[in-house]
Amino acid sequence: MRRTASLLGAAIALTVLAACTSSPPPAQPAQFRDVKSLVAAVSKVVNEKKTYHFAIAPPTTGGVTAPANGSVRLGDVPGIDATTKRPVQTGGEDEELRFVSTTRDSAFVKLPPVFGLPQGKSWIKLARKDTDELTNTLLGFHDVIYQQAVFTTYHLPVVQAGGELKLVTQTGGRTRYSIAVDYKKAYDALTDENLRNEVKLALDQGVTDTVGEIELDGGGLPARIKFSTQFQNALIVDDAQFTDWGSDVRITEPSANEISPRS
Repeated sequence: MRRTASLLGAAIALTVLAACTSSPPPAQPAQFRDVKSLVAAVSKVVNEKKTYHFAIAPPTTGGVTAPANGSVRLGDVPGIDATTKRPVQTGGEDEELRFVSTTRDSAFVKLPPVFGLPQGKSWIKLARKDTDELTNTLLGFHDVIYQQAVFTTYHLPVVQAGGELKLVTQTGGRTRYSIAVDYKKAYDALTDENLRNEVKLALDQGVTDTVGEIELDGGGLPARIKFSTQFQNALIVDDAQFTDWGSDVRITEPSANEISPRS
C-alpha cells in the first residue's frame, strides 16, 4: 500500500507542480457589446498611435474601388501617401498613380509617362475649386482611397450613427465585429454636413444599408475593415487591411520643381 500511495502522491505532486509552473493562457482581447463602445475604443487607440500602413484589396465584382497601398498620418487633417493602378485612358492598360495630400482643399498626383509631362516634373496639383474633367476624375480616385484608408473620417462615424452590432467572433488573437449599418438611421443621426452628403449619395442611388466587419488585433487596433454593399446587381466590397501602427510615417508633398503647371 505504501508503494501505491507513494506513486499516487508523486502523480498528484507532479500535476500540482505542472499547474504552478506552466505559463498562463494568453489574455483574450476585450470584447465590446455595442457599436458605441466599440467605436469609442477603436478611435482612442488609433489616435494614440497616429500612423499606420494600409493595403486595399482589389475588387471582386468591379465598382469604383481599386487596389491601393500606402501610409497615413492622423492629425487635424490626416495626411495620406497612396499608390494605385487604374486605367487612365478608355480601353487602356492600368497605369500607376501616386497621390499625396495633407490638406482638405487639394491633393497632388504623380502621373505616368502616358500623360507626356516633362521629365522630372511628373506631379500636378489638384485643387478642389477646379471643376475640369481631369481634376474631377483624379480627385474621385483619391477620395475613394482616402475614405477606405482614413477610416476615422467616414467609416467609424457612419458606423456609430447607423450601426447595430450583430455578431462577435474570436479567432486566435483577433476579434471580429459584424455590424449592420442602416444609412437612413445614419443620415438622421449625423451632424457633420459632409458626412450627411456622402450618406445621401448612397440613399439617392437606392442603397439603404451595408454590412461591415471590423477586425481588431490583440491590442485593440484594426487589422482589417471590410464593408459589403449590394448595389443594383453587384456586390461592392470595400476591404482594407492595416499594419505597422505607430511606425515612422512621413507624408511629404512634392517639391515645387517636381510639379508641372496646369495649362
